[in-house]
Amino acid sequence: MTVIQRADSSYGFGDIMRDNTTTDRGQAYTLEGFISAMIVLMALLFALQSIVITPTTGGLADRTVEAQMQQEAEDALVIAAEDGNLSEMIRHYDEENDEWPDTDSGDHYDGSDESVFYEFTLGEILSDRFTSSGQSYNVELVYWNESENAYESEDLVYQGESESVTASYTVTLFEDDELTYSENDDTELRNTSNYPVTALDDSSNVYNVVEVRVSVW
Repeated sequence: MTVIQRADSSYGFGDIMRDNTTTDRGQAYTLEGFISAMIVLMALLFALQSIVITPTTGGLADRTVEAQMQQEAEDALVIAAEDGNLSEMIRHYDEENDEWPDTDSGDHYDGSDESVFYEFTLGEILSDRFTSSGQSYNVELVYWNESENAYESEDLVYQGESESVTASYTVTLFEDDELTYSENDDTELRNTSNYPVTALDDSSNVYNVVEVRVSVW
């Protein structure tokens, strides 16, 4: 009689099930990792596309543009001063009507090319260089007011307020300098009563020292 013995094995059905479960779980973890990576990548791409870099974003380009604007404003002042036109410009005042002539409000020029300001060298250069390229600027006259014991400023051209670069040039006015406006061109500064730049209280022939300040943005 032949006896057939059944081989005893420790690897049963339960082990097979555990192997299949482990395989499925590993595949699930892999799939979750892949999906997470895709989400992070898509978020990163979206963030990069949302960043807009403009030519005026801070940096070397900005500083270079500002330095160029400042240099051009300084050059305009120097050219106007060298031909004597800068002093004539700030003495072009209507004493009788107490205003800068050919202005809408009488207080200051607003940058309109039709105004008399642009007949002077400084106005012509500022218009050609800055107005034509869409930039704005102000021109101030800064002087010492002895009665107030402080520096004061008079707007000659006013186009608004903004961050800007500034250039300036100093002009000395003398008491015997005359107003250059045609109606008052025989009036010496020492005899004016409405001229916005006040006189210094001293014995010299100097009427006042005016800083012509140009701000551009």
